[in-house]
Amino acid sequence: MQQERRSYSKSFKTQVIAECAQADTSIANVALSHNLNANLVHKWIRVHAQKNLALQTAFIPVKAAPSIATHQALPATIRIEVPYSKGVVVVSWPAENAYSLLAQIEISPVGFGTVVDSGLTLENRIRR
Repeated sequence: MQQERRSYSKSFKTQVIAECAQADTSIANVALSHNLNANLVHKWIRVHAQKNLALQTAFIPVKAAPSIATHQALPATIRIEVPYSKGVVVVSWPAENAYSLLAQIEISPVGFGTVVDSGLTLENRIRR
């Protein structure tokens, strides 16, 4: 004859998980004190953690500064200096086109590349 599978209430599972969360407490000892298999308690803890993670929001609210102050803080020209072994590459770009700058410059560990057809001014100065 096959044994019937036991079921446990949510409040009991929560109590066992809370006991396991106590400092200096072994999950195996908590399981033994309740006549449970330690693997079952580990599963309850894992499922509980997944449910709590799903309940958390993925976004953190951020208060943005007024857009007027942001525009006033921007300089008229963006200037980027990239030093490398043969000198320095200086990139000057109008601040009002800041987003297009990202599409024009590619910096990688191997080198520095640009697309020069959009008004990008490059200055290469060699330091001695």
